[in-house]
Amino acid sequence: MSDTAHSPLPQKAVVTLSDADLDGELSALRWRLHGLVLDGACLVVVDVSDLGQISSTLLTALLDTHRMCRRRGGGVVIRRASRQLSDVLHRTGLDRVFEVEAA
Repeated sequence: MSDTAHSPLPQKAVVTLSDADLDGELSALRWRLHGLVLDGACLVVVDVSDLGQISSTLLTALLDTHRMCRRRGGGVVIRRASRQLSDVLHRTGLDRVFEVEAA
């Protein structure tokens, strides 16, 4: 009889973003995402269904989070992306970095 090692499923954190969340400084969001990874999340799902547009600063925060998650075998999933947001991710090539789930 042999023992089989099972790796635990990656801990998943879900974050819902809206335009109101992004009205202030994005540093708070950056720290929030960083904190989720430090708390053990390997997979961060970001629901952007209530987000009208995406800024380069937000994309940078998501890329930083993705890099941290990749070191643990996970990544970032962009959930419920609008057609406009999906187009931006496609034009920038970030649809090959993030897993993107359309709305």
